[in-house]
This record gives sequence, C-alpha cells and structure tokens, in this order.
Amino acid sequence: MKKTMTLSLFCLFPALAWDANAGDTDNAQSSKWELSGYIKNETGMFQKGGPVIGERTSVSDTREHNGGDLSKFENSLVLYLNGELFPNAKLHAQFNGVYDSEAIDGYKEHKNHSQQDALRELYIDSKVGNNFDLRLGKQQLVWGTADGIKLLDIINPTDWREFNQNTMDESRITVWMAKGDLNLTPKDNLQFVVSQRHESRIPGLNADGDSGQPFIMKGVDSITGPVNGFKSIVPEMGAISRSFFNFAAGGAFGAGVTLNQITNMTVNDFASNPNPMGNGVTGANMLNGMAYTYPAAQGGISGKTNLVDGGTANWNVNNPNSVFEYMSNATFATFDAFVGAKTAYVRDYPDEIAPNLGLRYKSTLGRDFNYSLNYLWHYDPNPYIEMSWKGDNGETLTPVTTVNPAGLSGPTTTVTLPGYGGAAGKAPTLTFTEKLNRIHSMGAAFDTTFDTAALGPVVGRGEFLYQKGTKTPVIDRTKLGYGDLVGGMKMEEADQFKYVLGTDLTFFTNLMVNMQFIQFINLDYVDEAGTNGANSGRYTGDQATLSLTNGLRKGAKYREFVSLFFSKPFGAEQQGRVNNITIAEESGGYWNRFDVEYGFTNAVIGTAEVNNYWGNEDTMFGQFKNSSNIQVGLKYLF
Repeated sequence: MKKTMTLSLFCLFPALAWDANAGDTDNAQSSKWELSGYIKNETGMFQKGGPVIGERTSVSDTREHNGGDLSKFENSLVLYLNGELFPNAKLHAQFNGVYDSEAIDGYKEHKNHSQQDALRELYIDSKVGNNFDLRLGKQQLVWGTADGIKLLDIINPTDWREFNQNTMDESRITVWMAKGDLNLTPKDNLQFVVSQRHESRIPGLNADGDSGQPFIMKGVDSITGPVNGFKSIVPEMGAISRSFFNFAAGGAFGAGVTLNQITNMTVNDFASNPNPMGNGVTGANMLNGMAYTYPAAQGGISGKTNLVDGGTANWNVNNPNSVFEYMSNATFATFDAFVGAKTAYVRDYPDEIAPNLGLRYKSTLGRDFNYSLNYLWHYDPNPYIEMSWKGDNGETLTPVTTVNPAGLSGPTTTVTLPGYGGAAGKAPTLTFTEKLNRIHSMGAAFDTTFDTAALGPVVGRGEFLYQKGTKTPVIDRTKLGYGDLVGGMKMEEADQFKYVLGTDLTFFTNLMVNMQFIQFINLDYVDEAGTNGANSGRYTGDQATLSLTNGLRKGAKYREFVSLFFSKPFGAEQQGRVNNITIAEESGGYWNRFDVEYGFTNAVIGTAEVNNYWGNEDTMFGQFKNSSNIQVGLKYLF
C-alpha cells in the first residue's frame, strides 16, 4: 500500500502542475515544470575465469564463470521532475526503473532502500527569510569529498552491490531527511540534519547468503556462505554430533559410556589416533569420511560445508583451515551439546523512525583556507552480527564451561548448554542476529590553495573522523578451540580514528592529478598471545576478509592506503573525459579503475570502464580478483 501511494503521488505531480498552468501563460512561464531523464544500457563481463567468493555451494562444487561471461546486462530508465510548487519552494523527484538480467535474485530489479529504489529522490527546497534554506524529503547529503573512499560521507548508507565501482552518487542509499542551512555570515554556515536511519546493503549479509553475487566479502562469507559460513556449518556439525551420540549409545566408546561423559578426549586426540574406533581407520580419515563419503548407515552426512580438510595427510591444527581443526581442543562431551543443532538468521533493528541527528559548521579562515567541523549521532549503517544459542521458546541459552584436569593430552574444557543437546533430547539453535549500533561520529575537514613556482596552484585537503562505539570482530581462539562458538567470535565495541590527506594538481592545462594517503586506526585493537599453539589467543579480526581459509585473519591496528587519480578531458570540444584511479593497500591488495566517457552527440553518451583487482587474496581488494570486469554503456538523454 505504501509503495502504491508513493508511486501514485509521483505520477500525479506533473499532471497537477500542467493542469495548474493550463490557460495561464504568465503563470506557466513563472512556474515552469520540466520532465527529463535518460535511458541507459550497461553491459559487463568477467575478465578471467574462476569462482567468486561464496559462489560454490559445496566442497565438491566446481562451478565457476569463464572469462568473457556476462556479469551484468542492466537496462534502466531514469526520470527527473523539477518544478516550482509556489514562490520560494521547488520540487525535485527522481524515479528509477531498472532490470539486470545477469544479476542473481534480489539484485535484478527494483529494491527498496537500495541504489535501485524506484523512488530515488523526492524533496522540496524552500527558503525561509534571507538566511535559512530548508530541504525536506528523500535525498542524499554529502559531507566528505575524498576520492574512492567514504570518510565524512556517512549520512547516507551505501549499497555495496558493486563494492566501490559505482560512483558515490550511484551507491548512496537515499533516505528521508530534513536539512537546514543557516547562513550566519557570508562565510559562516551552520547546517542541521535530521535523517532516517537505515543500514547499508552488504551482499551476502542476509538469511539467503546471495550465493553467486560477485562482490561478497570473505568476512561475510564466513557468516552466511554455503561452504565456509557458520550458518551452514553448524547444522552439519550437529548431524555428525548425532552420529557420535549414536556411536556412544551403541557402546563404541565403552559399555555404558555416553557422549556427554567423554570429557577426557578432544577432537585432536581422536583425529591424531591411528585407530580410535578399532576399525583400522585413522581418526582424521574417519572425520573426513563421516563428513563427505560415508553413507548414513555409517554415520555419514554427505556434507557440503568446510568441516574437515581431507584426512590424515591434511590434518594440521597449527595451520587450521576447516572447522574441526579450529575446534581441535573441543571434547567429545562438548559435541553432545551440538547434537541436532540448527541455525537461524534474524534482524533486530531499531524503529525506522529512530532519527540520526547531525550538525556541521563550515567557514573560511583568511582567503584560501576553508574548513568544517562535523558531528553525527547516528546508527552506524554497517550492521553487525551477534551470535547466541536459543532454546525452543526463543530463550537465550548460556554456555557453561567445565575444566577436566585429566584429559588424554592434558587439561580439557567442556562446553554444555544446560537442558539441551543429545543427553537432554533437545536441539539448540545458533542464532545470528543482525543489529545496528548507535555511535558518535566527530569529524573535521579542510582545503586550502597555494601557489608554487614549479607546480602552479596546488590544493591541499584533509578529512578526519573519530567514531566512538563502532563494532569490530574479536576472535578468541582459545574459546573457539574448545567449542565455545558464541564466546569465540564476538563483536565488541572499538573506537576508530580515520583520516585522509590529499593534494590536487593540474598539469598541461587540464590534466587533474589527485594523490591521497589514507589511514584507519583501531584505538581498541586487541592482540593477546595464547599459550596453547595456534588455537589459542585473542585478537581483533579483519572484518572484511577473515575466513576459515586464512586462519580467521587477524586485523591490523593501523591500516594504510594510498590512491592516485588522473582525469583529463579530450576531443575537439572536450566532449570526452578519461579517468583512472588506483588504490593500494599496505598489505598488498590493489584496485584500478580506468573509465572513459564520450558524447557522440548532445543526447548520446557512451561509456567504458575496466576494473582490475589483484594482489594478496586476503586483502580488501585482492579478494575480488575473480570479480575483475569490463563494462560498456550507452546512454540517451531526453
């Protein structure tokens, strides 16, 4: 009903305007309404073959795309409506119609609160007195101006469907907002913002997991991925736990010994044993067989997820890359708690009318130094995941740990969920709850111009942002090692300081060159050494890339990037422009985007772009190497 009303109102605006102007020439000239827009096709293809993150749905799945396969075939119609409602009040609206035949379900067409929102903008600009400007409605507001990265640009959430390939204008998610600008003096401006809270769109961060979407990060895949995501892994671990429960009930571990009584033997004790079940099969081979090859009669589950990386030859708890290796210190009694375990993915968000509140003061010092001071009290648009065990009625189950000093290889720790598990005959549910956290963001920006003898005019600029209360992943390998999943992978509050320093130069009349140094600092970084090998210790994880495949990658207290941007017009009438941006991460990941735009006529514009990702595959950019693409587009303006 809400969408229908919005669309009906949008369609009614031009009719009302043109009706009001009919037969009134003077009024039509003073209150002109304009309808414009464009039709565009954008076609993309993968540069190289291989699977994208999260595309394969089982460990035996070999699906992948080939170089030259289409990654995008998007056709869109964009309409703009502009007009004067009454003196000192103008209306602007933007309507989007889009369909991408190559996208996965959920990304093909219109989606509310995304860059493909049908009603992208609808706002009224008005002037109150001589010094106050007011904009009310669905809009985007830009505070930051850094190249290729968002720092102060935090008021609107972001649609990350193509990571950072889209322009900022395209990727911002518009929200309902009231923005007021009070001009205190000709050089001093005070801006007030009250905006709707909304989350950013992060591919894969949902109940479905978005398998096949080209820009799923490894950190997201570790939550919802079909192979490496704990949402998929835990039910299979629950099925294998049931098999061990049945083995114990049948006397496999001794007459009358139940699974919840085996507190002295760990996963590593079992996997390292050449003949733990008396059937001539090593423990590691038996785990591998149960996960992938044994029939149900032998306790197998024909599993799909990354439970164990092969048999004895690949068993390595010092360099883990599969679940049982990470949980090498878990006792068999702990697995009693997992018998029949399920998972659920839910959202627990504040009400949509819960506002974000912002304030910006902007001024000039002297003739050439501009600055701003910014503050935003808001819900961080980047969601975080809270894990918890739930019972049949949704009650939270609190894990209980018990230490047994007499394990086969030393002391062991057992985790139980009282009232649940195989011994209790009730299965728990590991619940992933997506939330937003209220934070404070305080920032500043400056730009200044100075003349040099060698380079001519040079622009220096900077943006600074301090955020209090953001959520970052903290991995406790000790707890994870003995099977406490909730305690082993938690989102904890951490303050962040981020800044970018840049300079803008002009060569050969119109060649623009922009260079930037960017640094993110985690002021609450955790790095505590463990005392029991690789599966111990506690540290801040790399939120973008941590995965079972890379040791649940540790983050860095300091993260540095450098960027270089070129832009130059070309053509007899400068009807074309070529741009290139390169961003490099200190840890060895790279992204380069080369794009060109050319106006064949005033109404027909062609575009082309090449996006390359390469370098360390466990970095923000390097993880997308198989998502490198080429895109061409054609736009008709009317």
